Amino acid sequence: MKKQYEDSDFDSSLKKLNADLMWKTTQKQELKKRIITDIEKLESQEKNKNPILLTRIKKVSWIRKLTYFGIALVILFSLFIGSAFISPAMAEVVSKIPFLNSIINKKPVGTIINEELSERGYKFSGPNINYPNKTITITVEGSNQYYKSVKGEIEGIVKEILQSNNYDAYKVKIEKYVDVPYSEVEKKHIEELEKQHKKDMVLSRALDKVFEKYHILQYGVNPNKTIEIALPDTETNTDEIKKEINNILQKTTKEKYSVKINKVDMDKRDRDKRWMTILDSITDELIGKRDYKVTLTGYSINPEPRINIWTSLNSSDPDSKEHGDNIEKILKEYLNSKEMQPLVKNDSYKINVYSKDKKKIN
Repeated sequence: MKKQYEDSDFDSSLKKLNADLMWKTTQKQELKKRIITDIEKLESQEKNKNPILLTRIKKVSWIRKLTYFGIALVILFSLFIGSAFISPAMAEVVSKIPFLNSIINKKPVGTIINEELSERGYKFSGPNINYPNKTITITVEGSNQYYKSVKGEIEGIVKEILQSNNYDAYKVKIEKYVDVPYSEVEKKHIEELEKQHKKDMVLSRALDKVFEKYHILQYGVNPNKTIEIALPDTETNTDEIKKEINNILQKTTKEKYSVKINKVDMDKRDRDKRWMTILDSITDELIGKRDYKVTLTGYSINPEPRINIWTSLNSSDPDSKEHGDNIEKILKEYLNSKEMQPLVKNDSYKINVYSKDKKKIN
């Protein structure tokens, strides 16, 4: 199921690095062997039409889980200081490390964990990965007895998957799901949303007849009863589309809806999808391995594509500049490879590496 990477040149380079590397007195740590494994380049697939609801409701417990784990991903930045990346001998090793091969044709580690646990029949949700905190949380559903019986097994499986991918930076947490009772106000709000959901689904099926005729990128119903439709910036039949939608609204519902059409810059949309895919392809590799000292990754396409990397080093660290330069070098070799050209195309891009104190170190 997992491809093993074998390269005698790479092995010999690691041996030479271990033999020749001179650590500073503040960095007397053994260089951990960086065995190369594959990470999937996440394919960005998009449906022609998204589900109509912006007010859609899943199970009540799912809303809770999103609340518990989603906020932490955005807010928490618990960084830790360690030795710098790799010393001057890194220059020789970089050319031998097949970073490209380590991230092509493999699923993200979260997907691997989810599929493995699902295949084994465990009752769980997740994994929820807090990248800044480098924590992978699995929430076990069911009784206390079930939780106690499978907690150790699940933890062992997750750790085995991480170890097989040489991801040594993650902590694993296995928690029991606790369903917090809803207040009467919350229950009433959920009931209202469910009623609106049913109405919008009826409307969605009616509108499908119109959307099948045109190139609709996305559509949805806002809580203020505005139907928002995304069309390519090349679409010229906007008035006709709007008219057909209004006709269907009159036949389908007594409620008053407004229709808003948004034109989408297709070149910008394509660029955004490509660079999101690029970022997804490198995130597990950079964050999951301690040597990189990476805590967060991000991207932007305005005014030009940028890959942003945040590390756990302080800018005052004497080796922070070398560390940032090495990360930039590895990523540039990856992005300049022929295999990545379909995604990078002719875009002019920048790679920014930042310290813990938010200063640029490359």
